[in-house]
Amino acid sequence: MSIGSARNEFLQTIETILSAQEYRIRTASGAWLTLAGAGEAETAALTSTARGPAAERGVGLRELSDRLVEMSDFTSATAALAQQVSAQLQRAGDHTARAVQAALQLQQRFNDLVAQQRTGSTSAHAAQALEGQIMALTAEARQVLTGLDQEYANVVAGEAPPAPRSGGPGGPATAPAAPGPEATPTAAGPSATSAASAAASGPGGTASAATADYQAPNGAAVGSGEYPASSVLGPEQGDFAGWTRDPGTGYLVDPATGREFDPASGRWIDPITGKPFGEVTEYAARLSGLGGGAGGIASPAGLAMVGGGAGGVGPGGLAGLYGGVLPPSIAGAGALGGQLVGQAMATMNQRAHVATQLAMREAAQGGRPFMPPPAMAGGGAGGAARGAQGRGTPGQQNRRLTDLTEDPEVWAPRPIAARDVLGI
Repeated sequence: MSIGSARNEFLQTIETILSAQEYRIRTASGAWLTLAGAGEAETAALTSTARGPAAERGVGLRELSDRLVEMSDFTSATAALAQQVSAQLQRAGDHTARAVQAALQLQQRFNDLVAQQRTGSTSAHAAQALEGQIMALTAEARQVLTGLDQEYANVVAGEAPPAPRSGGPGGPATAPAAPGPEATPTAAGPSATSAASAAASGPGGTASAATADYQAPNGAAVGSGEYPASSVLGPEQGDFAGWTRDPGTGYLVDPATGREFDPASGRWIDPITGKPFGEVTEYAARLSGLGGGAGGIASPAGLAMVGGGAGGVGPGGLAGLYGGVLPPSIAGAGALGGQLVGQAMATMNQRAHVATQLAMREAAQGGRPFMPPPAMAGGGAGGAARGAQGRGTPGQQNRRLTDLTEDPEVWAPRPIAARDVLGI
């Protein structure tokens, strides 16, 4: 297989995975859950009403009570079915989000390989090695797609309850399939995802016409309001507004810097080991902070420390992103500290990129409106540093935008950041 064929196969697989719509699946799940709640409430009301005629004497009262009981049984069974469909769609949506995240990570690794190939050797041996690496990425992508196929195959709903005195069973219920990949490029032919491509046909929601009207402390612009299915945090989360929730770990990720925070333990995540570190902060009890000082989530000084200096990022600059505490993997590295800082920055750059892509995907599917922070729009942490210095205090950051205005900091061209700043 030629390099060109290997590339095409990989890109086709990634495109298939990214055609899924994780936010719409979760929204449909929420709608079915609402339907289940309404059915349970109606069941309770009918059951209560049926007790009255049953206790009274009179022509037709016993029949009326029996009829109400039958309706109560029907609404109860319908609510149970809706609950089952909701759970299936929720699992499918969560799995889709993890698959999309994995696809974006593989895509970034692929782009890195292509960039290395352009600047590296053009020998036949180098081409063969590149082809092997791309095929390995393709195998990983196919594994992700197969898992997604299998999850979608589980969205099968169940047997619909028969209507009272309808004269026959209700028959199998057709679940509102999850909107997934349009086709699966496998030798076995079209997969379960093909049958699941019509998903929001159930009692799902419609795309939101809201705008990104809130300037988050990290420079991102997000929409205010309720978005229960969104992984993007809104204004009510204080300094975490504009962050995203990792679909795999549940950690909060800053699209501007790639930092991760564990809301369960209230601690930062080491970018090398992926484990929590540092003291439990005040953010463990509530997702809001002071916007500055030790442990500040969006401290402009911390961002400036990373972006400043012509020689790149040192351990001190990295510590500035974590409230002055250096991640343990780097703090005890000794002579290898500089090399590990570069590795940490590359990892954080990837996480920031993927978090931004996931947030923008959700917004396109009708989720919380999101505009990337200057760090991503301007090309790295240097952009974040300049944006933070220019905006001043957090209070000035939280200005509201409208559909008639646009934050110029987001789209203004910027010079390239210093080398090795968040992987640049």
